[in-house]
Amino acid sequence: MKKKMLSAIIALTLAVSTSGMALAAPANSGSTSLKQVQNQRQELEIKVEKLDSQIIAVMKQIDDNKGNIDKIGKEIRKTQEELGKAEDNIKGQQNLFSKRVRAMYINGVDSYLNVVLEADDLGDLISRVENVKKVVNYDNNIVNDLKSKKAAISDRKQELNNQNNKLLSLKKDNESKLSKLNIDKSNQTKLISDLKDKEKILALRDTTTTNLVTSAQSRVQQVRDAAPRISRGTSSATAASSDSIVAYASNFLGTPYQWGGNGPNSFDCSGFTSYVYSHFGIGLPRIASDQQGVGTSVSRDQLQPGDLVFFGSPATHVGIYVGNNCYIHAPRTGDVVKISPLNRSDYSGARRVR
Repeated sequence: MKKKMLSAIIALTLAVSTSGMALAAPANSGSTSLKQVQNQRQELEIKVEKLDSQIIAVMKQIDDNKGNIDKIGKEIRKTQEELGKAEDNIKGQQNLFSKRVRAMYINGVDSYLNVVLEADDLGDLISRVENVKKVVNYDNNIVNDLKSKKAAISDRKQELNNQNNKLLSLKKDNESKLSKLNIDKSNQTKLISDLKDKEKILALRDTTTTNLVTSAQSRVQQVRDAAPRISRGTSSATAASSDSIVAYASNFLGTPYQWGGNGPNSFDCSGFTSYVYSHFGIGLPRIASDQQGVGTSVSRDQLQPGDLVFFGSPATHVGIYVGNNCYIHAPRTGDVVKISPLNRSDYSGARRVR
């Protein structure tokens, strides 16, 4: 009897333990898996944003290269014209060599020797020799001066050619960097897409993030409804208050991301913030890391809607805080302007500009 009772107790204990494990394991494993996938996806998204930031910087360098190449090309052409004129001036001055004597004496002689040989006496001879020497020295000085100018122009042309070659080489290197960055970004974007597919399945069990964004979106809509109607134009007399900035920025929800995009039909992250603030007459630098130096610093617990929020140090991404621990931003290639929770691990600070 005791053995049967002991066996029953052991069996019951095992059943309860096994049941508890069966019930607990999926929930714990699912939660952990979702967090892992979210972290992996966020890390990859941060990498893509950094790649986008690098791509924008390299594109700017390429544009600068092209501008400098065009500028130097014009200088080279101008220098070549100056070189041609200098050569013509030297030839012209040499042709005038003997004609100067005819202008002085108007007697048909066409050489310095004839001028000397036609002297009437010793005094006239000495006078003629002195005059010829003056003319010869004058001509020589002019020709030597022209030759010096020609040499200087020629040196300048060679220097410009060297600069042009360096710029062409730099442009080629930058284009090679751009190609590699685009390949890296394409690979990372595919990985992000795969992780998002996994995350969608796991996220059905976690509504916290969804509720946070929904709450922020609801607040933004309330701000829009309460604020004066602000269109998508490029200028406004409206003051840059917290609500007016958020209301205007929300006009562009759903606008596609494009690196180098300055709006209004496409944006990159700093292009979006620059465009929104310019609407209120506030100029921001074009690059996220430069925007990180404007205005005044704001601690995270003092954030107000309309503040700029930054990620990375120096910043590789920027958005606009909208309240409810969320921000509006142009995320990355393949995405659109949207509201996201402010829960990134690379958050690096905020600035107030108004």
